[in-house]
Amino acid sequence: MKYPLATRIRLFVAILCLGFGLSVLGIFNYLTSRQATETARRETARGAAVLSGSLQNRTRVFRSVASQIASSPKVTYLAMTDAQTIKDQIEKGLVSQFGGTDAFVITDLNGSVVGEYGFTTPTSASADTGISNVIKSQRPWSGVVVRDGDMMIEASYPVFFDRFFKGTVTTYLRFGEQLAREISELSELKVMFAKDGVMTRGSLPGTGLRVGSLTEPWPLTIGKDEYVAQYRPLPGTDAGAHEGFVVLRSTAELMAPAKQFSLAFLSALGVVCLLALVGGTLFSQRIGRGLDDVVRAARMLQAGGWPDRFQVRRTDEIGLVQATFNDMTESMRRSQERLLAMLDVDPLTELDNHRHFKESLPTEAARTAAAGESLALLLLDIDNFSEYNREKGHAEGDRKLKEIAAVLREARPEFASVARYGGEEFAILLPGYSVQDAGVLYKLIAGSVKGVTLSGGCAELVSARGQTEGLIVAAQLALERAKQLGRHRLCEFGEVPGAGGDDPKQLYRYLHDGTYATVKALAAAVDAKDPYTHGHSDRVAGFASDLAAYVGADPTEVDLIHRCGTLHDVGKIGVPDAILQKPGRLDPDEVRTMQAHAVLGEFIVAKIPQLAELLPGVRHHHERFDGGGYPDGIGGYDIPRIARFLAVADTYDAMTSDRPYRRGMPPEVALEEIERGAGTQFDPDLALAFVQMMRARTSHVLT
Repeated sequence: MKYPLATRIRLFVAILCLGFGLSVLGIFNYLTSRQATETARRETARGAAVLSGSLQNRTRVFRSVASQIASSPKVTYLAMTDAQTIKDQIEKGLVSQFGGTDAFVITDLNGSVVGEYGFTTPTSASADTGISNVIKSQRPWSGVVVRDGDMMIEASYPVFFDRFFKGTVTTYLRFGEQLAREISELSELKVMFAKDGVMTRGSLPGTGLRVGSLTEPWPLTIGKDEYVAQYRPLPGTDAGAHEGFVVLRSTAELMAPAKQFSLAFLSALGVVCLLALVGGTLFSQRIGRGLDDVVRAARMLQAGGWPDRFQVRRTDEIGLVQATFNDMTESMRRSQERLLAMLDVDPLTELDNHRHFKESLPTEAARTAAAGESLALLLLDIDNFSEYNREKGHAEGDRKLKEIAAVLREARPEFASVARYGGEEFAILLPGYSVQDAGVLYKLIAGSVKGVTLSGGCAELVSARGQTEGLIVAAQLALERAKQLGRHRLCEFGEVPGAGGDDPKQLYRYLHDGTYATVKALAAAVDAKDPYTHGHSDRVAGFASDLAAYVGADPTEVDLIHRCGTLHDVGKIGVPDAILQKPGRLDPDEVRTMQAHAVLGEFIVAKIPQLAELLPGVRHHHERFDGGGYPDGIGGYDIPRIARFLAVADTYDAMTSDRPYRRGMPPEVALEEIERGAGTQFDPDLALAFVQMMRARTSHVLT
């Protein structure tokens, strides 16, 4: 049976259009698939880099917590007791005191377990790699191990008491399902941990699957789902150890926009074929022109560019294709922007995060300097926020942080940037503002926040004079000064006693030198504030280091104590001269201001990384052995050893020095006071040793 010529022509055109349309669809699907695959590789690799940084930070915090546990006097004491005592102490809160670990083990010096938390251990821990290495070398050890089917970081530290090895403390951070779920919730990426090329545990049921590549992304199927996977070694591990994690991105999610486009295209193609039976050649000519534009746009997308949106003026199938392509491109763009936003935005408050703020600060400083404008920084801290969280719960605390963030967004000037600088600390960068302008803004914000109060510190970077890091240090010092004066107030950097002017450039260089000359200069600045105690820091350094040598400390510890003695009163830079030089007794408010010098001293020294080992002595040299000292009220051997040396030397020099309101005591009378304070104010062994040392000197001089 022959069909009429017109019908055959229409059928031929329809088949031709159908074949052409299917060819175009195949080409587009191929290009889109390649683009989606490349996008998946890029996003997965970027996500792996982000998660690697997150795990590195978590690992660094874990090792810091492990070191604190090992150096804690309470753990040192437990390492020399029986298992029942350790069990009692664990039940009384030792675990909650040292959060941040999944398990820890305490052994004696022979490797026998005397206490554990988190999982059951054998009677002897000699088979444990970390513990065995520490027992043999008496040095810290850390690495990745497998226990109870989980990979975990093990950090093992020796426990010493008066330089004698007493045992080990080992802590563990589990790379298991819980950690993987937490990471997945924050990043919208799936995570599996892997060892020796095999996946162990994670946020997907992929245990036992092998790693496809150690360097490049690879396709992976788990159950019925397909993913693009990227391997990264765990932070701090040797790449050859094959201990790492795998980041997975769902292929279905990435291909969803392309599939939607394919369905829409097929629908449009059906309409084209139907119309071809009626319209013929004219329709085929029109369709080709529109599809060329779509193919060019798809190729630009495949090359990594973003094509311009189609101006959809047609209401036919080509218009539908262009509109659908626009939707697909916008969906892919939003997906990329969400991933990039994770790097710059604090997820709770939706303000800039700390990292983005620190990156943008130099750029803004350079811009304002070029324009001849000033640049002010306002730091805000929620007063007593930890107590607020304890009383009302962390959920209410998070709500309060969001509420304050909304106030800051509403109050900030047009060109200012706002960031969540820390847990409860916010930063506002104010181009063209002076510290006086920042003070007006502080009053506006403080008056708008309800339920809590804010302390503030501000500093100004005069154009082309200061450094951005110096600006941050200056604002932090001003904030600490505001807290020291009672909180719920604003302090400018120029109000910090001893700050040395309103330009933080010199202060930044001064605090970041970290040499012994810096230590001596800081001590001299303190002595210059109070002529009646001139040379006090040098004398305390001499007495304390002589005592350390007298009781048999090694030369390294003697030198450490001497340097710390030179610097122990640096916080008095922040104490007003009227209080330091007052001839009579201090009132309660003045006493609190004076006592704050220990905490302020720790804050200043903490800015010098090379002096980190001096921090315990600077903060705790006014603690008492009976627990009645300040700033933390700790007692006994919980007081760091370096601070116990300084306490004896500092008190002796204070008693024997002249003051405006009294003459110094005779040395023998001061030594009798030291004897009476042994076991209450001072470490009894060090107090009696100091008395013996000083009397021996007196006897030698007399003879």
